[in-house]
Amino acid sequence: MLQFGCGLAMAEFKLPDLGNPADKVLSADDEQRYRQNIKQQMYQYDFMMTDPIVASYTYHLGYQLAAFSNKPEQPFDFFMIPADIINAAAYPGGLIVVYSGLFLETENESELAGVLAHEIAHVNQRHISRMLAKQQKSTAPILLGMLAAMAAAQSSSSGDAPIAIAASMSAIQQQLAINFTRYHEYEADRVGINTLYEAGLNPEGMATFFAKLMQKHRVDPRYQIPEYLRTHPLSINRVTEAKNRIKAFKPKAVNESELYHYVKERVRVLTADEFTDLNAYYRGTLTTEKSDRDALLYGQALLHFQNNKFENAWQILQKIDPAPRVKYIIDLLEIEIMTRLDKNRAHALINDALKIYPDNEVVLETTAKLMMQSKDLEWVDAAIQNIRKLVQLQPESPHLYDLLSIAYYNALKPVHAGEAMARREHYMGRNYRAVRILRNLKKEDGLDYYQSAEINALIAAYEPLITDRERRQEIAADGGLGRRQ
Repeated sequence: MLQFGCGLAMAEFKLPDLGNPADKVLSADDEQRYRQNIKQQMYQYDFMMTDPIVASYTYHLGYQLAAFSNKPEQPFDFFMIPADIINAAAYPGGLIVVYSGLFLETENESELAGVLAHEIAHVNQRHISRMLAKQQKSTAPILLGMLAAMAAAQSSSSGDAPIAIAASMSAIQQQLAINFTRYHEYEADRVGINTLYEAGLNPEGMATFFAKLMQKHRVDPRYQIPEYLRTHPLSINRVTEAKNRIKAFKPKAVNESELYHYVKERVRVLTADEFTDLNAYYRGTLTTEKSDRDALLYGQALLHFQNNKFENAWQILQKIDPAPRVKYIIDLLEIEIMTRLDKNRAHALINDALKIYPDNEVVLETTAKLMMQSKDLEWVDAAIQNIRKLVQLQPESPHLYDLLSIAYYNALKPVHAGEAMARREHYMGRNYRAVRILRNLKKEDGLDYYQSAEINALIAAYEPLITDRERRQEIAADGGLGRRQ
């Protein structure tokens, strides 16, 4: 049993068997098991940002780069973690996380993309697996360091969660010395810069961001440098070599998305703590001439919305003249504001948005969340249809099954709600809970033939996946009174 604690919590985690310690490199199957297991536990601890705008932007920027990498067939997951930490990390199998603190430290999309391209290169060159193969005894603690920090943060009701995360990660990483080697870093720079260029972004983004980190965090390197510099050691030679390598590329137009600045302000507002005076921040930045002024107004409007100042938020949004590619973000915030001011008008705006953006996943999810809160069952049913569209596109997303379950419950369809919740538990790796939910559904009165058959089929699929360890854990959590499946 593996246990980790930060003085705040103790949590148990599981990992697949890595096999013989003499293996020189983890197999591709091993890597995918790690990826799936860590992703499931990130969902269990609700640790990534599921805000549809932030999640969609992170995913699409990541895959824009992955498509132009040296291994475009490699599967990836890209997640944003809401913590004021300047760090990003790659895990075996293609799981890449970037912290909101790092996002806010970047000045343009190419800088953010530079970090992602660097992490993609670590995955494609299998640097993580090569390192872990050399220190098999340390493999599990290395991969689970971040998850231990999650558990500590989850148990903290104060604003110290990011500090707990940083402390846990730093202690584990320094103790186990898991920094990438100098060769790995140079190779990730070289491969990542080429990915940036091929993807139509500025290849200087990586070098300029790394140089900025070195310049900004030069004092007392034992404690003040950000986590990214500890786990991805930089040097002047590396930055210089990266800049020189860029000179070999033929100049071409850079295609950065206008979404970057809007998403950045959304992340700033959604991740701010109680000690951050964002009102003062926006008052200060909006008094200067800035190219991202509309994005700053969007952030200010979102801040007012979060503070229940709906009229102010609406008035600020009317000052924005968005580019076509970002207009849907403004439209969605207008809809959210209007649901608090005039529900009838909000319904009309929702209908307009679904006609204009019928296949936009962000629009489908955001409007569905609003529609399923309605007392009008027709609107709730429409929300269900939208979420089901999303589930077809992302059939293994616990987040979407969670939304679907709530929508079915609000539509007074408890059996469908239970099925969706069981699927959610399954995709989070909790098959014991999934089967328990399904068995309870079988006791419901009025089940028709098709519902009963589907429930039985799900039980037959999930029950063999229950491990003895999971069964013991769940029974213990029930105080020893849980029924054996």
